[in-house]
Amino acid sequence: MINGHKPSFILNTLALTLALTSHTVYAASDKKDTSTSQHTIIGGFKSMSGMDSASIPASTDSIAFQPLVVEPPVPIDDIAIIEPVKPPTAADGFYIPEKTDIPLNWMAAYIDTQLQDQVVGYAYAINKDGKIAASNAAGLARTADDDQMDMSIHTRSFVASVTKQITAITAIKILHQAGLSADTPIASYLPDEWIKGDGFTDNAQGITFAHLMTHKTGLGQAFDKMKADDDQTALDSWGNDWDGLEFVVSNGASPGAGSSYKNANYALLRILIPRVWVQMGGAPYNEVTAGNHSSMYLAYLYENILYPAGLYNVACWVQPAQQEALAYSKDFVEQGGVAHETNFNSCGGHSGLRLSAYELAKYLAYLRHSNDIISYKQLGLVNKESFGWDSQGTDGIHWKGGYNFSTFTMNATNNIGGQVFVMQNTVEFRKSSRACIMMFPNGYEASIVVNSEYKTGFNSSPCSVLKSAYLFAADL
Repeated sequence: MINGHKPSFILNTLALTLALTSHTVYAASDKKDTSTSQHTIIGGFKSMSGMDSASIPASTDSIAFQPLVVEPPVPIDDIAIIEPVKPPTAADGFYIPEKTDIPLNWMAAYIDTQLQDQVVGYAYAINKDGKIAASNAAGLARTADDDQMDMSIHTRSFVASVTKQITAITAIKILHQAGLSADTPIASYLPDEWIKGDGFTDNAQGITFAHLMTHKTGLGQAFDKMKADDDQTALDSWGNDWDGLEFVVSNGASPGAGSSYKNANYALLRILIPRVWVQMGGAPYNEVTAGNHSSMYLAYLYENILYPAGLYNVACWVQPAQQEALAYSKDFVEQGGVAHETNFNSCGGHSGLRLSAYELAKYLAYLRHSNDIISYKQLGLVNKESFGWDSQGTDGIHWKGGYNFSTFTMNATNNIGGQVFVMQNTVEFRKSSRACIMMFPNGYEASIVVNSEYKTGFNSSPCSVLKSAYLFAADL
């Protein structure tokens, strides 16, 4: 129970949110494992107007917080951590550099200098000791052709695989509540009717929750072999929805294989978390099905992770009442934006959540500086084992990036003497959503969202920009 609300209330709220949400205004991205979609546009090239360039500021102050349109039960604009946990020490196994104070104005300036004119819009927030200490946003969340909206730190965007880190925290939370460990085999928590292939055994040799959270299941290798063998039947059966995951499990796995990134590992957690919930008691349903597993995953996520951090109305689809960014191509911004979203039955686990830079920073603050989400000891396990993180954290820095794109093609044109000729060759481009969350030593965290593919010639990921900005400032 959270704020007096039971899981049944949360599920009813989810149903109402879904009913009020329109999915027809913008094209949604493909739901296949590649997270891409193919579109064809007949049109020409136009010159593009970029964002105004900005010089490096002497200081970067937090911009004024603005409440969202839909009011939650309590104000969201304060990070009210009542009892901060003790700061990490070297004795706890954490990397502690000698320098403890970072000039955040220079860290912010570095981020702005890197991204100005390279993307359609971006927003970031930097925490110090559980409070947002610097933030900025620039560019557009939506262009004039898409009901223009400026980007702000409260603008939600598709955070793609950053969802995995949140799912890992959710898994650790429920495993602890159920008296289980990350080394628990998952076989008995899979749907009873599913055929379990090799590796999905209920013993010490079977696939465990830890294997899923570190991508050490062999699923990545299995998928690569299907592609190498051009096994189209198997490739068509593989997926991250209920039916696709049933095939993945029946196809078998290799416990303890080398880490090979695959969305299916975390998509399975979208089913396993509700199954654990049912078995330990307290779940809103007695059975986990294809039709209710996503709503159960979201209900547990809301009650145990998001609501304790003061995050409300989070979904995997564009909500008209929220400030929502679309995804663009910087080089072809005149071709309009696309809403990256996931349908209700595939929401969460591996991808799908839509959050703002502010909300991601707030999540990090509560994750690291309070016991409201998980305990300090549990977070230490997550960091040590890199559950949900892309990095090993040997330098005290942990990060998780997300990248989702839709692929489009268009015919090139040539203007000769005022006449426009459609050329035979086509141009392929992407409309992208990018995000990153990062923990640094000595109480610093940062988040960033970017709502476009980069301008040609710029190749640094949001995570690379954040890390480079921190190291730049730390060296001053």
